[in-house]
Amino acid sequence: MSDDLTIEGYVDEDGIKWMKSRCFFCHVHCGMLVGTKDGKIVRMKPDELDPLTGMCERIGPNGERAIKNHYHPKRINHALKRVGERGENKWEKIPYEQALDEIAAKLNELKEKYGPETLAVTEGTYRSDHLWARSRFTNLWGNPGNLADPGSICWCWLYTINLAMVGFLSETALNATIGLSKTIVIWGARINERHSPQAWTVKQLRAACSNEDQKPNVIVIDPYMIDAVRDAETYLPIRPGTDTAMMLAWLNVIFNEKLYDVDFVKNWSNGPFLVRQDTKKLLRESDLRKGGKRENFVAWNTETEKPAVWVSSQNRYEEEGVENAIEGEFGVTLEDGKKVACRTAFSLLKERCDEYPPEKVAQITGVPAHKIEHAARTYATEKPSCMGWGVGCIDQAGWNATSGAVCKVILRSITGNLDVPGGDYLPEPGPVINGQFPVRDGELELSEMVSPEARAKLLGNDRFRMMGWKGFELSDGPFREMWGVARPQLHQMLSATPLLWRAILNDDPYPVRAVISWSSNPMVWAPNTKMVYKALKSLDLFVSLEYWMTPTAALADYVLPAADWMERPMFTNIEDSLDMFLGGPRASEPVADRRMDYDFFRGLGLRMGQKEHWPWETYEEVIAHRLERIGVTYKEFCETGMLFPDMSSADQFEKHKSIRQDGQVRGFATPSRRCEIYSSIIEDLDYDPLPLFREPAESPISTPEVAKEYPIILTTGGRFVPMFHSEHRVPGTGTREMHPWPIFEIHMETARELGIRDGDWCWIETPRGRIRQVARLGFALKAGVIIAQPSWWYPELPAEEPWLCGAFISNANVLTDDNPDILDPICGNWSNRGLLCKVYRCEEPEWLSDRVPHELFLEEKSGYPKAFKA
Repeated sequence: MSDDLTIEGYVDEDGIKWMKSRCFFCHVHCGMLVGTKDGKIVRMKPDELDPLTGMCERIGPNGERAIKNHYHPKRINHALKRVGERGENKWEKIPYEQALDEIAAKLNELKEKYGPETLAVTEGTYRSDHLWARSRFTNLWGNPGNLADPGSICWCWLYTINLAMVGFLSETALNATIGLSKTIVIWGARINERHSPQAWTVKQLRAACSNEDQKPNVIVIDPYMIDAVRDAETYLPIRPGTDTAMMLAWLNVIFNEKLYDVDFVKNWSNGPFLVRQDTKKLLRESDLRKGGKRENFVAWNTETEKPAVWVSSQNRYEEEGVENAIEGEFGVTLEDGKKVACRTAFSLLKERCDEYPPEKVAQITGVPAHKIEHAARTYATEKPSCMGWGVGCIDQAGWNATSGAVCKVILRSITGNLDVPGGDYLPEPGPVINGQFPVRDGELELSEMVSPEARAKLLGNDRFRMMGWKGFELSDGPFREMWGVARPQLHQMLSATPLLWRAILNDDPYPVRAVISWSSNPMVWAPNTKMVYKALKSLDLFVSLEYWMTPTAALADYVLPAADWMERPMFTNIEDSLDMFLGGPRASEPVADRRMDYDFFRGLGLRMGQKEHWPWETYEEVIAHRLERIGVTYKEFCETGMLFPDMSSADQFEKHKSIRQDGQVRGFATPSRRCEIYSSIIEDLDYDPLPLFREPAESPISTPEVAKEYPIILTTGGRFVPMFHSEHRVPGTGTREMHPWPIFEIHMETARELGIRDGDWCWIETPRGRIRQVARLGFALKAGVIIAQPSWWYPELPAEEPWLCGAFISNANVLTDDNPDILDPICGNWSNRGLLCKVYRCEEPEWLSDRVPHELFLEEKSGYPKAFKA
């Protein structure tokens, strides 16, 4: 590596070499100093010069837990090739380059037989800043982008909805200016457990809540009485799965009490645009006049009492002085002479929300109407207000997900809380330095290389269209027009995960015979674990890039060793979602044959004729390339490990009001250049742009017969430290010792009724299957509801079948439903919240076995569950 890319660090009096580094154990990327001696990591400490510094429970006070993780004897350090039957856990160690040779040869063989669409990729939550390298490889190979990822139910799909409505992402973990917020809404987010109590996001929230000069109103919406409730002015203990109904009720209050920002609705949103009542579609200029453009919309000018054409490409009306109506119905004569009734989009939205008065929604959610009204008023009037992202809110809400996402954007925008200090920040590609921003992930993906024919083959492209190429193309155009670069694929364009397993098992719509799984353990993150298992077992080629022998890796043909954050450089803007970059150099050289994800995809690309597209031999060279455009060197970046916009500048807020270089008012990166509270992209994909609530597919109301046998409401999810998704369960690192067993939480009264004691191992059963977890009793949950921890597996158990590291014992996804017919029809979200289950003690507990009279067995009243249903 050249001297320009070599970072020396500094050596202290004990001979320890210290390097600035940044953690990737979660999404916060705390900065820290990593110390090495004789090439080994020996200690870590906070980087006091880094505002994001932190040493969480996964790291340890002096880095001891991270070091154990790094050097643990169970780590995969060499490429492994299966030599036994799939699932026998029999391997031979081979050179990494040989593994790449064999994988490339097999992929080319399958491509020749079935076409490039025969490959799919599975990924986990954002665990690497190399996602663009996967896209680059598959795009160049001719693959349609078949990708299964939990982003379908975790944030990434929200980015896609936000792209359609406001042109970038308003959905962040917590606003950077939260200290200025007068109201903070925490909706479905256990903030202190999401990343760590030591994370800077938690520190921000605690600082804001303890500010005596401006103590904010805190509103918590959660079925669980989370830690933030102690600071809450209002707590709404909602029934799981009904959050979208709650949002619609908030909008009902805001509309009917006229608490919305009239100026924003009138001049910056597409609420005034007319919708034809005969077709239920937005009125276009092409409807009005011959040669009119479809991309131009129409409003009603109250000054002339005539239609007014909105010229989207110029972000203005065709005529000067237009006063567009916000509400009303108007007769419009079309180009063919036909007269049609049209109503404003705002009127239709308001009318839809009229269907959800607080009194009705109180019956749905279990929250009193007066509390719903008070919370909505507080959010809309005690401003600025922010509403941080929480996965428990709508991400895993099944067919209510997209409607909930639409509601959140509408709430933020019409109340004047979008892109204002203390509100919800709307980033942009950046930061802009020397007139440019660094090369974005979306630019590196080369989405333009995927042909229309290949795009049409994406799994789910015609069914869950927002997350497919159809949705991608509709938002890519406005994104390129505004920023001059492509919008990202990354995890913002996905195949519906349930469709992947069915394609593998049924060759429908075509054979999928190869899967590459990296930073991913779908045997525990994907719904319907039994089907996932059958699908992975049936593949012709299955490759896993991993740290550990997981239940997923145990089913692979090749397992390749992955480099962790301590041995790879970083350059990330959090999946192309922010106007900042975080990163730094590698703290130490990789152990044994561990390689970076970039090395893997570049290595495959070189073997498959893509050499000209992979000019950077090392990831350090990639980072230097991305920085070159802004005139910053790799060494200069590594001095701080961060590039931030100036958040103290007024220019960072209400950016839609700024003037572009071409003299136009900027607006938003949407098809109309307005904030689209009535999404033209959702309409163009043949969906209803207006949000609505449907009772969850499985609930006491929608499936009362199921509820008779499964009367308890089940939520699977909720973060818990020190675990992060399915990671940190390996004994010996110090994290599993802190949290040794899977826990489900249950209300004390419900537990008494079921004869369950604190600490009992219990069965949790749904119509799909059953698992074992340990009961924790308390009063934080509503009675009749349980929360089961997700993603559990047991690394200490054998990897060979039938054990598979205990993938079926306590894994909550054994309980979940992935039926495509009950997914969100727009984005493909499945439901992990508000399901139905029953809970009972595991059979024959020692404390009970000799205390039950034999007469009760004769009368079939022993209390023991039947071994099977007759």
